[in-house]
Amino acid sequence: MIKNIWKDPVWSKVISVGIIGLISLAYARFISVTEHLTFQQALNKIIEIRISVIYIICGIISYWVLAWVIRNLLKKDNELYNKKQRELRKFNKHHEPKSGLLARWQVLFDYDTPFISDLSVFCTKHDGPPVRFMDNKCPFLDCPNSMQIINKEAIKNLIESDLIHKWDNLK
Repeated sequence: MIKNIWKDPVWSKVISVGIIGLISLAYARFISVTEHLTFQQALNKIIEIRISVIYIICGIISYWVLAWVIRNLLKKDNELYNKKQRELRKFNKHHEPKSGLLARWQVLFDYDTPFISDLSVFCTKHDGPPVRFMDNKCPFLDCPNSMQIINKEAIKNLIESDLIHKWDNLK
């Protein structure tokens, strides 16, 4: 509930002003105790704080630089890859309906050479969603794929060979 209120454009500002107000009151109380002033005198002292224009300009420039750095560090994956690499990254699965095997992987690049990572094999011979292989075979004992153990390294080699072929044809 608080998260929804915070995302609201009006209430988020109301809450933030309230928080700043509470911090200001706490600081005024701290000043009044440490400097032996009345609370009103401490509050007036805080309100009368003068900030040089150069500090405001430096603060705004620092904010812009920090926002730019954070925005560039948090770019999406697609912005990290060029057009050809993004096109090749779409090649991330293969389904063999006859054998009931579905392979999924992630395409990454070592400099300009593509390779696959996170290869997962699934069985599609069951009702519902594909079932992930366990110990290189289907976990259901009554399935034909449970008796057939797959070699993930061989599958990875074949996929990467096909991937490099597709990469060479894209250039």
